[in-house]
Amino acid sequence: MDIYLYLVSYIILIIGLSIYTSRSSNTEDFLIGGRNRNGLTILFSKFAGAIGVSTLITYTGYAYKFGWGLFAMSIGSVIGYILFAFWAAPKIKKLSMQGGFYTQGDVPTFVTNNKTTGLVTNGITIIVQFFWVLLSLAGGAKVIAYFDLFSYDIALLITTSVVLIYVLVSGYKAVILTDIIQAIIIIVFLCLLIFGILDIKDFNTILTTSTSETVQLGSIIGLILYGGLSVFGLADRYQLCYAAKDIKSLKKGLGLAIIPVLLIAFLLLIIGLYVYNHNPTLDPDTVFIFAMQNLVNQSWVPLLLVLFFAGLMSTADTSIFAVSSHMIYKSKKNEKVKLLRYASVITVILAYVIAHFWKNIVDITIVGAALRMTLSIAMIYVLNEKRNAGRFIASALGGIFGLIIGLIVFGPKPTIAITVLLGSLIGLIYRSK
Repeated sequence: MDIYLYLVSYIILIIGLSIYTSRSSNTEDFLIGGRNRNGLTILFSKFAGAIGVSTLITYTGYAYKFGWGLFAMSIGSVIGYILFAFWAAPKIKKLSMQGGFYTQGDVPTFVTNNKTTGLVTNGITIIVQFFWVLLSLAGGAKVIAYFDLFSYDIALLITTSVVLIYVLVSGYKAVILTDIIQAIIIIVFLCLLIFGILDIKDFNTILTTSTSETVQLGSIIGLILYGGLSVFGLADRYQLCYAAKDIKSLKKGLGLAIIPVLLIAFLLLIIGLYVYNHNPTLDPDTVFIFAMQNLVNQSWVPLLLVLFFAGLMSTADTSIFAVSSHMIYKSKKNEKVKLLRYASVITVILAYVIAHFWKNIVDITIVGAALRMTLSIAMIYVLNEKRNAGRFIASALGGIFGLIIGLIVFGPKPTIAITVLLGSLIGLIYRSK
């Protein structure tokens, strides 16, 4: 019964916080967090948005399968975080102060003075972010159902309902504020899990463990490209830039966010290698679940599951808001709040239906990761204040075609990041008048 008490307490806390914040919120608070978020808030929100259910499951699976090869992706992530925080983010913030942006597509529209660029950008963004809604919901429900806490469908229903309620009540302001709580919970959750499974005398053995597989060169290149470029194509990062109080707070928050992200990657590496030492024949999809179920004191499981529940919300709310806000980007400002609420309901219902049938977390993650890259080169192009709308659109569409070709040739593997990059770069050759 402890699990239900913890769960209800957490849900009341999150919904209560969103209701409380809504009492002093205005339209700008709902739509973009009031454009006054400080550096620490940006840091926690960036971290919480980056570490969700898919990260916990997929990174642990990669660590179990490839060992230290997991950090091939982290190399690119460090480069990408630094470039975005200290080069791209200040540019985005300056542009947003001139144009009052709400969506990712507002940037290319403003720079190129072409509305089609915004339409293309936001259309792709809706698809990209929707993938991460699916990942959060399907991954979290899969784990909760595995422990017989609820059925898969009931777990989906509870998760989507809670997230939907606080997004409807307080919008983006609630997303950012709840991210602070969820970021702390994610770190505490993993530290408890490590503490529960790890005997310090085994630590050196774990770190020197060699797994049966090595990362292929194509996968290494793909993971580095993804880590370095994907951040430039993610709508929630742009919305964080719009929400920041000033450029200094933005650079500080985004720049320091890489530290807890790398910490989490290291903790997941330890879990993956520890499980490999105990059972080297598992499906990588089940490694994280195996650790929770078999390697910790079972009296801890109720608390760990609630903490895990909080972690899945940290990505789900960000992605749901991103999808919804981009769906209604052409609406008038005085109608945006109402229409965003309707769009959020539609997004959640659609995600619930699809997540009911598509439950392969690793495949969804890889395809979603490649989708994140489709806009990266195009966005870098306009952030360099290049104004040719044809090149921007061709690069974005080239990334989509590269993804399709990659999936046909390689299937859902990290290698498809290479074909996405090539398609995007080839698109830049085109130049409209």
